[in-house]
Amino acid sequence: MKALVRLILFIVVIGGIVLYVLSKRNNTSFTPQTIDLAVDCSELENMLVASTVNVDVKNLSSRSHSNISVQIRAFDGEEKLLKEKFTTFSRTLLPNSQFDKPVTLPAGTKRCDCKIVSSHPAL
Repeated sequence: MKALVRLILFIVVIGGIVLYVLSKRNNTSFTPQTIDLAVDCSELENMLVASTVNVDVKNLSSRSHSNISVQIRAFDGEEKLLKEKFTTFSRTLLPNSQFDKPVTLPAGTKRCDCKIVSSHPAL
């Protein structure tokens, strides 16, 4: 019985070492990789007819991303939702780089929130 337990333990250890070596050769990982994208829309400019906000997306990871979709929500001074808008960055965002894009919002906008809805990371 002890011999069977030792054989199973030996096979598990050798199998783990083989999987580790093969994963390093194929550039794969057993741990999940997080996608670190950050978005900022704090540069709000109020004009007479409309407001504009500069949506800035930063890639903090080592993977490229394409077709990044951002949701922008405009609020007035009483925190009522004025408009919800979606914009897409169609260019490929390279690792550790950033894009920005101006977006037009309603004239009464006092504050806006933005969040990343989707992206397609390159493998």
